[in-house]
Amino acid sequence: MSNLYYKTAEEKMMILELLLKENEDKELQRIMDREFQKLKPIPLDMFAAQAAISNIIQAEVSRGNVNYNRSITGLMSLQLQNVTTRNKFRLDNYYKRFYKSRHRGFDFEGLIAGFLDAEISENKNSDYDIVLSTGELISCKTVRSSSELVVLKSVKTKFKQYYDMYTGPEEYKKHLEVILNSTNPISELVDSEIPDYLDIAEEIVDHAVSEIDGMLLGVPMQDNKIKMYYFNKEKLIELALTPDMIKAPKSAGSIQIRYSSKMLSNPTISGEIEFPNLTNQEYKEFLLGDESTKKVEDTLNSFGFKYGVRNLGRQLPQDIIKDLAKSERFITDMNFILGKQ
Repeated sequence: MSNLYYKTAEEKMMILELLLKENEDKELQRIMDREFQKLKPIPLDMFAAQAAISNIIQAEVSRGNVNYNRSITGLMSLQLQNVTTRNKFRLDNYYKRFYKSRHRGFDFEGLIAGFLDAEISENKNSDYDIVLSTGELISCKTVRSSSELVVLKSVKTKFKQYYDMYTGPEEYKKHLEVILNSTNPISELVDSEIPDYLDIAEEIVDHAVSEIDGMLLGVPMQDNKIKMYYFNKEKLIELALTPDMIKAPKSAGSIQIRYSSKMLSNPTISGEIEFPNLTNQEYKEFLLGDESTKKVEDTLNSFGFKYGVRNLGRQLPQDIIKDLAKSERFITDMNFILGKQ
């Protein structure tokens, strides 16, 4: 027998009220989800996101709502709170899904390509992820916290290529073979402080980053901000040759340029991207409307019915409905068309 049988009448009523509230919340969320679809949410797919975000930024810049020149430097202070109402909700919704995504690395490429109006590399094996309009090749990386190590790339093939091309003294080549088979070759070369080995380390790192012009690193935050760090090629090489900067990979046998989180204290440039950050109450108030928006919807439904279109009012996004609700001329003109006195 259910435990509900033994509860007092007051307790039973409280449980019933909670169940009703839960069902009401689910229905409310269903309605809000339906209404939000009219705003055309930004997809997470990196190619689709690139196009959607690029179009939003272009439109907002042309309206004067965003001061941004689509450059990496401009990206470091990109503020998106003043965009149009519809795009506020679209960008906030996108960020919240992006933050929880299991494929955030790929999503980050689409996001950054959209902001910079860049092309996404379709070659999964390329060292770069996006190509800027200037032709610069950029690697995009994202980590979950500022204490996480940053893996630029695997360089096992590059190391072998360098070893095969090495034409220095045979004695050094034998020592080089031993070092290259260690768990962290770059660090061993750098920490040795032997000038010839430091030269070898620099040549290897320079060869490893030869196919990119820089790296953009993002650290997404829960408050709808992304801390951004940019390292040009010269800075990546400089940091790699700094003692105790390159760490051993997690997997045995791998050879990576895997930077310590200390690199974040010495980027070429840094800053943050700030997205709109809306509350659930703001979503509710915007998407559900009020008496004035209900009146506009009913008027549009009547207008649509007059010409054979059903539920015309329900098909329009809430930002348009709200704008129409503020227009006395709209109501007057519609009443004239519908023949209302």
